Order: sequence, then structure tokens, then C-alpha cells
Amino acid sequence: MTQPQKNSALVLAMIAGLISLPMTWMTIQQVEWQGGFGPAFIPPFGGMKFDVTGLNGSVTFLVKTPIWFIVGVAISASLLQLMQESQTFAVPKFAIWMIPLLAVGWVLIVITLALFSGKATLGLGSLLGLFAAVVPAVCAVMQSSPERVDNSKSLGEGIG
Repeated sequence: MTQPQKNSALVLAMIAGLISLPMTWMTIQQVEWQGGFGPAFIPPFGGMKFDVTGLNGSVTFLVKTPIWFIVGVAISASLLQLMQESQTFAVPKFAIWMIPLLAVGWVLIVITLALFSGKATLGLGSLLGLFAAVVPAVCAVMQSSPERVDNSKSLGEGIG
């Protein structure tokens, strides 16, 4: 994959992350109200549904984190790689690796908790968020792979 293709993939991942924010990440079914008025809010036709978007949702795994923040981390992973490629910014190598891994891990936690809760179904927003997190991780792996070295200049230097 050439660098322009990687750059295009990173920009597409950033756009996917932004688009995922207002979309439904998951739908929680059979919502139960907590507190004294809980039974008074039971709808007559069964359980209620609640759509969780990237803007109103959060996930609690060790700490409570809003989904929009997790998507922001994924977008920043793409942005950092684009900044590094421009050779105008000094981006540390560990940031190129750690931030995409953190984003992928966080998004996978959101998706895993939703899938194994038994009360939630995934929406398109979570898949776009996963795409936004995975692309910079894949690009970081591809960036660190050894590239072909052009030795044509060094061959002619010792002659003459």
C-alpha cells in the first residue's frame, strides 16, 4: 500500500468516526427504571427501547467514558499519523502505536459489553466507530514494516 493510499484510508477513517457520533451505536431493550417511581413508568406494551448514540452514550469499564471521547481518540490516532507523514511535526513513535491500540481496545469493549449484555443490539454507528479505530492501527503496522531501500545511489559512489 502506498503512502497516498494510507493517507486516504486515514482520512476516510476520520470521516467515519465523525459520522458515527450522531448515529445509533446500540439499542438497549427492556429498559428498567431505577428508583421509587420505576413501576409507574412501565409501558403498557412491554419493555422500552433506548437508542445509544456516540453523543449521548457512555461505557463504564474501570472508569465511565463517553463514547464521543473514545471516537475522538480514534480520530486523533489517524490525525497523528497524517501529521507524522507531513514531516512538519515531531510525533513520538509510541503515540503512533499506543493511541490506535487504545482506541481499538476501547471500541471493542463497547461492542463486547453490548453484545454480551443480552439486552442490546448493535447499530451502524458502532461499526463505523470500529472502522475509525482499526484503520490507524493497521496503518501503524504497515508503516513499521521494512520498506524497499533504493541502493542505486550507493552503488555508484565507490567507483572512480
